[in-house]
Amino acid sequence: MLKKIKVEDLVLGMYFCGFEAAWLDHPFWKNKFLLKNDAELQQAHASGIAYCWIDISKGLDVAADEDEEAAAVPDSPSAAAPADASEPPPVPAIDATLLDAVALRETAKKATKAMFSEARMGRVLDMERCVSVVEEIAGSVLESPNGILSVLRLKLADEYTYLHSVAVCALMVALGRTLGLDEKSCREAGLGGFLHDVGKAFIPHELLNKPGKLTDEEFTLIKKHPELGYKYLSQDPNVPEYARDVCLHHHEKIDGNGYPDALRSGSITLYARMAAICDVYDALTSDRPYKRAWDPAEAISTMAGWTGHFDRAMFLAFVKTLGIYPVGSIVKLESGRSGFVVRQNAQDLTRPVLKVFRYNDDMQVSDTEILDLLATPEADTIVARGGEEWARLSHLDSMQLLSTGAPPVTSA
Repeated sequence: MLKKIKVEDLVLGMYFCGFEAAWLDHPFWKNKFLLKNDAELQQAHASGIAYCWIDISKGLDVAADEDEEAAAVPDSPSAAAPADASEPPPVPAIDATLLDAVALRETAKKATKAMFSEARMGRVLDMERCVSVVEEIAGSVLESPNGILSVLRLKLADEYTYLHSVAVCALMVALGRTLGLDEKSCREAGLGGFLHDVGKAFIPHELLNKPGKLTDEEFTLIKKHPELGYKYLSQDPNVPEYARDVCLHHHEKIDGNGYPDALRSGSITLYARMAAICDVYDALTSDRPYKRAWDPAEAISTMAGWTGHFDRAMFLAFVKTLGIYPVGSIVKLESGRSGFVVRQNAQDLTRPVLKVFRYNDDMQVSDTEILDLLATPEADTIVARGGEEWARLSHLDSMQLLSTGAPPVTSA
């Protein structure tokens, strides 16, 4: 049975079930555990959060006099919820902006699935629906970029084909804003990003998701998707030329070694150069049947070393957009702890806001706190990207989900 109590009334032996606050504002990775050491208790008391939840069927209850005070706390579940409730009300812990981003993610995924289905069946694209979705994504990015970009990082391998188009759309809008484009141009870039991979609708699904290495013949077939997409989009006079161009040329490289037309720097349009960066970044940081997602900071670092691949000035703008250590990255600190990047500091991209942690003797994450490296530069400093540490933690999707405050992602 859950009970809402004052944090100051927490004692060892209670079964903790979460603070009444957003996850990023409290010091623990996990939301449910038995309080059994002083360090955790002190962290809770020092959190500055007023109320929390305990399960009195799994641990100690508050003392009698404290229990009377708890009963007087407004919205206490003991008065409103059934005795067998297993979860505290989720709404107070989730930011409304993030809830909106999650809802938009699902709407956009459905629209992308419909777009690919229409293409496979040879039907004309529903441009009105596509433009509407892009408008919503662009509005979300321009109003609160961290929300939708963080939520779109969370995709399962079997969602990649559809959510990749949505993520590239959002990244294009965000990059456009950093480049100083006006809102109309940002939305145009977003539409190009949303439609850029429609040609993959004409590539066999089993080939796109092949777990092993592609043969030369298979790779040649996959490389046809820009031309196939361009041909499909060109059948509809309602699709703008700039969007068709992004579809055709998002795999071109500045040095002329891209495809399908081996274009060089000045011959590649602005939106296509933007798409080349956004497409690769989202592909690297996404789980696929043949690879695990890369750590976002490792992806940025690796892309920075690819000579002749991207427009250099535009890539630097992309780094400014996401940060040197994008949200979701793992970093190693001078203190020996590790940190999970949860927010950027625009004033200094080398000093983001982290959720820092250590491992205890049971190899469980412990000793956690929120640390703003810009606000408290003397507290710690980043000495390396996480690399193998990120790979070690990448299976703990709840950490990434909770970093956005979003509900768990499920396959549809």
